[in-house]
Amino acid sequence: MPVARQQQPGAPWWARIDWPRSSYYWWYFSVLGALVPYWPLYLEARGFGPRALGELMGVLAVTRVIAPQAGGFLSDHWGHRTAIVRVAAGLALLVFLAMTAARGFLAVALVMAGFSFFWYATLPPLEASTLARHGDRYGRVRLWGSVGFIVMVLALGPLWDRFGSAVLVPVIALALLALWFSTLALPPLAARPEPRAPFRVRPGLWPFLAACFLMQVSFGPYYTFYSVYLSHYGYDKTAIGALWALGVVCEILVFWQAPRLFARFRDHALFAWTFALAILRWILIAQAPRSGLVLLLAQILHAFTFGLYHAVAIRLAGGFTGAGMRARAQALYGSAAGAGAALGAVASGQLWPLVGGQATFLWAAAVAALALAVVILWVPRQVAASG
Repeated sequence: MPVARQQQPGAPWWARIDWPRSSYYWWYFSVLGALVPYWPLYLEARGFGPRALGELMGVLAVTRVIAPQAGGFLSDHWGHRTAIVRVAAGLALLVFLAMTAARGFLAVALVMAGFSFFWYATLPPLEASTLARHGDRYGRVRLWGSVGFIVMVLALGPLWDRFGSAVLVPVIALALLALWFSTLALPPLAARPEPRAPFRVRPGLWPFLAACFLMQVSFGPYYTFYSVYLSHYGYDKTAIGALWALGVVCEILVFWQAPRLFARFRDHALFAWTFALAILRWILIAQAPRSGLVLLLAQILHAFTFGLYHAVAIRLAGGFTGAGMRARAQALYGSAAGAGAALGAVASGQLWPLVGGQATFLWAAAVAALALAVVILWVPRQVAASG
């Protein structure tokens, strides 16, 4: 089992926070808070249509397949995790700065691929180290990433409404610079490579990865077109940002309460429920885009369809591999998610102009239903939470 960080009894709450890791999560997910809600709108403002938009968002997702494997492999074999994270963060910033000169589909795609490769590569070493150090309290460190996401989303909406799409690239560049500075405060994440063992997996790994893959396919229309969808129904950028932020506020509450949920319910049951709620969420978004109340309910479900889903998946991923393979286990999970996100982005980009937004979200619900069937039928009900 992961070893939870020892806390000093009676220490004030701010003294119990792992500030180096928390600040990293804050800035990493601040970048995500700029990309996920606003990058599709930025690409649309630059003249890219639905198919090109889906393909470009798919580029971001494809790098999630490759980068976690690179970061996880180097971390497990080399052991200098802090150096890997620091160098990758710096390279992500340098590549992203080229976006100011990128013109046309190919140039934009290349910059997005290079930047996101290095950005995504920083995460698996931190995830493995945080899980090993904090155990079931992992979510209480990771939640600071959700806070950073919320702050960025809420700040960017009014800025966009006032200054337009040109504000996005410099804001992301500043967040990447802050991310690099945050890596300077990280402690050594591993003084030596972890003890090596044959790469063995326990039964159920491949169905688990298939379910994670399908879950992210179902998120394709949401991550690629949700902001565009709302914009076309008359919501301004401030309202769109507020809806994104609401989902992440609920996500934070779940991260905070995750240890209690893990103590009370089996991981498999929690995992299955997240897929069932994803089906409901996509149906609500498809059926009532003009109802603010229904959209609020759908965003509240983000607490479970992402927050709880991710917290359980991180626990399960480590349980399918042996000792010394934690970073690679997280990388496998990240790669499955990235492959699913890539397919979801490209597929939704193809479907959107053919059948419209509402039908595309119903397609997402059908994909989530398939994923739920995989979880119920083939993912083991008893899996250790660590390797």
